[in-house]
Amino acid sequence: MRRKLATAIVLGSWLALASGAASAGGVRTQFGNGAFGLPWNASKSSIQSKYPGGQWSTDANGQELYCVSSKQTLLKLPAPHQTRELCFAIGADGTLGSVTAHMNASLASLLAVVNRSRTTFGDFYAVLRDEAAIQSRSTAMLWTKDTPLLVKVSSTNDADGSPVAVSFTISDEAAVHSAGATAVSNVPKAP
Repeated sequence: MRRKLATAIVLGSWLALASGAASAGGVRTQFGNGAFGLPWNASKSSIQSKYPGGQWSTDANGQELYCVSSKQTLLKLPAPHQTRELCFAIGADGTLGSVTAHMNASLASLLAVVNRSRTTFGDFYAVLRDEAAIQSRSTAMLWTKDTPLLVKVSSTNDADGSPVAVSFTISDEAAVHSAGATAVSNVPKAP
């Protein structure tokens, strides 16, 4: 009798864990229609009217950026890990191409957003690292399974390895944010 009860408990626990992992939504499920209250076809004026008070500039790739202070919940994380600034990039088609949420630069915020992204979207598929440095000063994990949608969690670190910048990017133009990324495999290799 005890063996059957133990077997049932183990089997039930395994099924609960498996169903929890299976219910994690992909990037398309979470952001297929847009991000931060804006659709992917939002115009510059739509972005500015939803988030007034920001500044327009151009990034290193020549994309137009609109950055605005904004404290918002990200991936249902608790208040200490809210966004502090949102930067909206205009895509090749002249509409919203990506949104980067800048967070407080702390190890706690980095771990919170990476762990929540992994439980929400599954394992990441690619990484970007500063390969020229002995100790990498920047790292990004990318969830690319739902291309052209992409999620990217990035950090830039000081010489001691402490984060000086932490960001979460969602984009409907994956190629802009994945150039130079190295694919990773989470499947164990046979001995």
